[in-house]
Amino acid sequence: MSGLWRRVSGGATGKWSFWKFNWLANHKIIRALEQARPHAKGELLDMGCGAKPFAPIFEGQVTRYWGTDLSQSQYLGGARLDAFAKAEQQPFRAGSFDTVVGLSMLTYLPEPVRMIEEAHRVLRPGGVLILEFTQMVPLHDEPWDFFRFTRYGAKHLLEQAGFTPVEYIPIGGIWSRVGLSTIAGLNRINRGPTRVLTEIPVRLLYMGVQLVCEGLDRLFADPREVLSHLVVARRNP
Repeated sequence: MSGLWRRVSGGATGKWSFWKFNWLANHKIIRALEQARPHAKGELLDMGCGAKPFAPIFEGQVTRYWGTDLSQSQYLGGARLDAFAKAEQQPFRAGSFDTVVGLSMLTYLPEPVRMIEEAHRVLRPGGVLILEFTQMVPLHDEPWDFFRFTRYGAKHLLEQAGFTPVEYIPIGGIWSRVGLSTIAGLNRINRGPTRVLTEIPVRLLYMGVQLVCEGLDRLFADPREVLSHLVVARRNP
């Protein structure tokens, strides 16, 4: 359930590691989470936490950072999880948490609203949900990649489950999308026995593609054309 961002970060976040595969996406989710951070409070549950690469962002803001994921997830690394569980079936009592975080996970769920309803259940009244809605990224982890969401679809699902959206944070843009597809192609080249020859040229190309696309993204930003929306929503009483 950990998804694209876990694969992006490789278990370690980094704002300036632009030579790494998919830095173009990773540093943008870090920036969005830093913007959403002031909304977090109390006991925080990260559904689909993977190796917990983003836990440091919330240090000092929450009292405890809990994490759950699937036992067969390939993105766990050496992280110590609090429980193995599906996003739609968390092993906690109702009203156990003040904040729930979910990153790049809804695309993997055949019924995404069930995850949002479960977040509503485990949150206390007035609790905060920080949830990413992927809109425009390359197909990945087939055949378990089901959905893409617009901002309006995100609003509909959240309100349907008993939440009120309070902030929409755009992540990336059309040039980030171009860059992700380009470096995915480069990554396919940089495999197998020839990697000893391709590693350095491909890393240099990663740097060039990602820095150029980052600059173009800033010049031609359009909130309608984004990689994803990070939505902060409050649980209704």
